Amino acid sequence: MVHWQGKSRPTWRTYLGLILLILVLFAVLATMVMESRLAPVLHTWARTKAVNLATSAINLAVAEIMAGTMSSAKIASVIRDEVGSLQGVQYDMGEINRVSSQASQMILQALTDLGEEAFSIPVGLLSGLDFLAAWGPGIPVRMIPAGALTAKPVASFESAGINQTWHRVFLDLQVTMRVAAPLMVDEIVVAARIPIVEEVFMGAVPSWYFAGQENLTLRDGRLEFPLN
Repeated sequence: MVHWQGKSRPTWRTYLGLILLILVLFAVLATMVMESRLAPVLHTWARTKAVNLATSAINLAVAEIMAGTMSSAKIASVIRDEVGSLQGVQYDMGEINRVSSQASQMILQALTDLGEEAFSIPVGLLSGLDFLAAWGPGIPVRMIPAGALTAKPVASFESAGINQTWHRVFLDLQVTMRVAAPLMVDEIVVAARIPIVEEVFMGAVPSWYFAGQENLTLRDGRLEFPLN
């Protein structure tokens, strides 16, 4: 007589393994959903904070520079011919580089003095509902100045009326801020533009003056080119 042996019943270890596998899959799925909801909110919120911190440091540096002994006459001087016609503008690149370096150092020092900024975002903010925005535990977020800053001087010419030219020299600044938060580590670049020379003089700058300029651009009705 032949006896057929049936399949053995699953043991408790098999059930435990299945339960653990389901829990792991559920945790991974929950993390993916939370990340998809959390990352955009954190990024938007962190960018706003980064802009505020960088702008505060830039404004502080600008106030100190403008309160110093900087002279626009040293930075840029108007060139005229024998009859007084405007021929162009001559720049003192040594003075411009000094002001640019001073501004960069002041901004970096201001960011260093701020140090690491720690904030928290209520979990309720992730719901997208206004009445829940302030509810729930806080998600820790750290804002760290990354120490990367670039300052590029730019000359700008714009018509200021009949036979008048508005001349400015800007510093185009880019400050890098590092954001550290759960599920996100990002670097945010904050751009700003500060004027170090502003003057209106009689006469239009002749067109030939711009012919040899490199990277000449038209921006909001202004002719601009970098001062290298």
